[in-house]
Amino acid sequence: MDDEKVKKLLAAQQKREEKRLKKQNKIDGLLQKRFEKRLSLLSLGKLRKKGKLALCLGGGGARGFAHIGIIKALEEANIDFDLCVGTSVGALVGALYCAGVSADEMMEFGRNLEMKEIHSRNVLFPASTDGIASIVGKFVPSDSFADLKRSFCAVATDLVSASEVMLTDGSLSQAVAASCAVPQFFKPVVRGDMHLVDGGLLNNIPADVCRVLGADYVVMCDVNPTRGEGTAELGSIAVIKATISIMMANSSYKGYINSDVIIAPDTQQFRSTSKKGYEEMFERGYNAAKAAIKQIVTDLYW
Repeated sequence: MDDEKVKKLLAAQQKREEKRLKKQNKIDGLLQKRFEKRLSLLSLGKLRKKGKLALCLGGGGARGFAHIGIIKALEEANIDFDLCVGTSVGALVGALYCAGVSADEMMEFGRNLEMKEIHSRNVLFPASTDGIASIVGKFVPSDSFADLKRSFCAVATDLVSASEVMLTDGSLSQAVAASCAVPQFFKPVVRGDMHLVDGGLLNNIPADVCRVLGADYVVMCDVNPTRGEGTAELGSIAVIKATISIMMANSSYKGYINSDVIIAPDTQQFRSTSKKGYEEMFERGYNAAKAAIKQIVTDLYW
């Protein structure tokens, strides 16, 4: 085949591709307009949910700032949840969300929060969970599940029975503190006959609990998707951190199995024990949630 014929074939192929792309862009534009119209109707309250919608917030320590970014994006899209279930920092953010605290209010509080107000970082002397409980008390003075604007459940682990516990009544601040009580870093929270610690030991992303509580559709937020890394260090702190990370990676799989939408921002470069980079964590959570809005609205609203 001579060069002239080759050029003609390539030109024809390029023209077909340009025509295809033009057609696809037109279709994409129409779909985007339709989606924007649905968002507008949603903001006006003219769309109805197909079932009970749950928000699942997993553990991740200081990476919980990404949860706040996720909630900000969901607020902007006027997506309202009937139920929220959280483990560890997911329980803390979830409790505030269910109390009607906005993402902006959470972020303002977090901006001024010093990590030493929660934990001294001395693993030889586990800290009280009073600092965590006080955060809840600041926003929910009644300390009651009954005063929340939507249903809420904090997931903890009972050391006495070695079982997962769903906390849906009693003291709200105590339930959140128990769910956040990472062993060795915090003292267990005594509640009746139970000695409660971080729910992440058995269920770090409790999407299955959302199903148990009646959810038809679950939006799951994993702010530490790269958990489970080991360590070559022999120091006690490094070993404890790696052990907990491995355990929580193993307890996270149920969250993926039981979720309809997965929002998992990349937070690998950040630490669960430091708020350094908190604004970037917020932005990554926000952007990850924005990317999921279309699926949520399309799947769930009439």
